[in-house]
Amino acid sequence: MPAPGQLRVGEAIIDLLAREYGVDVVFGIPGVHNIELYRGLHRAGVRTVSPRHEQGAGFMADGWSVVTGRPGVCTLITGPGLTNALTPMAQAFHDSRPMLVLASTTDTGALGRSFGPLHDLDDQALVARSVTAFSETVLDPADIPALLTRAWDVFTSSRPRPVHLAFPTDVLERRTDPFTARPSNASRPSGDPAEIARATDALAAAASPLIIAGGGAIDAGSALVAIAETLDAPVVLTGNAKGVVASSHPLCAGNTLGSVTVQRIVEAADVVLVVGTELSDADLYNGGRALEFAGTVVRIDIDAAQNSRRVEPQVSIVADARLALERLHRALGHIDRTGTTDGASRARAILDTALGEFRPDRRAWIDAIAATLTPDSIVALDSTQLAYSAHVALPCERPRSWLAPYGLGTLGCALPMAIGAKVAAPDRPVIALAGDGGWLFTVAEMATAADDHLDLVLVVWDNRGYAQIRQSFDDVDAPRMGVDVSSADPDLIARGFGWSTEVVDQPAALTTAIRRAQADGGPQFIRIRVPAGG
Repeated sequence: MPAPGQLRVGEAIIDLLAREYGVDVVFGIPGVHNIELYRGLHRAGVRTVSPRHEQGAGFMADGWSVVTGRPGVCTLITGPGLTNALTPMAQAFHDSRPMLVLASTTDTGALGRSFGPLHDLDDQALVARSVTAFSETVLDPADIPALLTRAWDVFTSSRPRPVHLAFPTDVLERRTDPFTARPSNASRPSGDPAEIARATDALAAAASPLIIAGGGAIDAGSALVAIAETLDAPVVLTGNAKGVVASSHPLCAGNTLGSVTVQRIVEAADVVLVVGTELSDADLYNGGRALEFAGTVVRIDIDAAQNSRRVEPQVSIVADARLALERLHRALGHIDRTGTTDGASRARAILDTALGEFRPDRRAWIDAIAATLTPDSIVALDSTQLAYSAHVALPCERPRSWLAPYGLGTLGCALPMAIGAKVAAPDRPVIALAGDGGWLFTVAEMATAADDHLDLVLVVWDNRGYAQIRQSFDDVDAPRMGVDVSSADPDLIARGFGWSTEVVDQPAALTTAIRRAQADGGPQFIRIRVPAGG
């Protein structure tokens, strides 16, 4: 530990994070207002990844967090640094992922005075409050250890969401003794024994049980599979749970809740175990209709308020998904359904129903990508037509390997999230899927991937504009406006950032191109030239 009085506050913050919380990489852009944080990063030997826009920093931290299960950390400047990062913070908030945002803010002598200091926001902490678990301006350095303990309690013992801490520039520059971490009394809830017993009775009596798992079950895969096998129950996954049950497992019914037909099948089950999901519009995509279950609903969620939203369960277990499922599995140990195969056939029927709703030409492109994946592959997706098909049709064998903007549905996240994922797992293959419209939202992050010499494959579905929005205009018989946009020469843009490029117009060529790109290494740009109407 550093000697007393040796550190500036900015250094002491990073020292504590590295020493006590294991922070070893941050994403952010240095500026005159946060230099003391960077002095600390250099001193502690923390790796810094410098994006070209703070939105990129947030998406990278989010992607890193998905893969590692740890909070991604952003270091930002006052004012525009924070506002530029609000979109990825909102994405992490919607999808319940941990993120620590450390930002400078206006000097204490100017806070809230509104006389025009550089980068000033009237109340920076308030600006971030709607997309964070909590957001505070730190005026007294003595409060910092307790605030970091509070943040980690959010990240590890409750519904994980971003936390923003704003430090006035003069506070960061003060001298201080090293900080000592404050102890935490927080723990993950494991569920009321009476509710576990009620859930056990309901599931044990079920004739055709079914499981829906969401992002809250991301670290509960082993227990989830054990219960599914005990009950011989199909498992339907939301997008944020993809990989929690391997796509190759016979009971995996995939990310299929977006199919109205599948929703009817799910609603007809006599008992449904719902784990760690909002069952939101983003999961169902059915015009906002809440599911109406005919049978008994058992719901597990670490967020007590969430357990009764949209769907009121007969059994409500407020608990960490893994802990509750492990207890539930032990309680179900007496059930014997050895030799039954009904669950696998039901899972296959659900998956086939959803896959049958795709256009065959789109499926061919997805199959071409699937042929290049390994069990270790990580896939990052943007909001684009190719990704909408991939959500259901592309396999995923491991949890924390599927990165997509489900809750917020933003554009532009695939490339920076893939960069964060590659930083987190340099030895695993990473592929990003984006449309030519969404790619341009964060195109500058191609420079980050090149600077950091990342082995990364970006596949761009080039339909020359916002094709999905074009279709939406057509669906309501509205004249198209603002949807026919172009980047003129995407391949030249990619080469200008130091990427290798290839153009394909057939699925078989895509498989070959991805394999070649992965073998060559470095940042690789593959553009699918989509036929008119494709």
